[in-house]
Amino acid sequence: KNIDSVPVDIVLLRHSGYNRIYRTAILMWKEQPLTGFGLKSFRMKCWDMLAKDNANRKITQKPQLISCANHAHNYYLEFLSEAGIIGTSLMIIFFLILLKNSFFYKKKYNQKTNAELILLLPVIINIFIEIWPVRSSGSFFTTWGATFFWLNVGIFLSAQSLFKTENANYG
Repeated sequence: KNIDSVPVDIVLLRHSGYNRIYRTAILMWKEQPLTGFGLKSFRMKCWDMLAKDNANRKITQKPQLISCANHAHNYYLEFLSEAGIIGTSLMIIFFLILLKNSFFYKKKYNQKTNAELILLLPVIINIFIEIWPVRSSGSFFTTWGATFFWLNVGIFLSAQSLFKTENANYG
């Protein structure tokens, strides 16, 4: 696969450094679309792709269109390049189940005004914002933002379990 197979402009990020990093992630995904290259492989595979691109550019004299980084700077591009369609599908299913559960959980307990429920709303909002598909992000598994995501998921699941237990005992 060569760099010409990726659209020349990722329109919204045309003049951003993210444009080239995203392009690199898309090229990686196109090389192994089903399974990707493995978790945390972006930082290593990227240099191989850059070396191929540099060799190709010496011949074609085209501008550099890809760039290297430690991760893809977008959760979904990270999943696609490192885990392929299979891993990305599993993570999206996980996100959808989490959002569905948080929505129905909030709807079910909305009539109660416990302080715990009010404090849980920012956790649910944070989870939703963190998995928004078109935002730039850190690595899903190794950055500070991901730590807050997993902490919020843990708080939400713990609170959900606690409220189910309380309602089973008193209901």
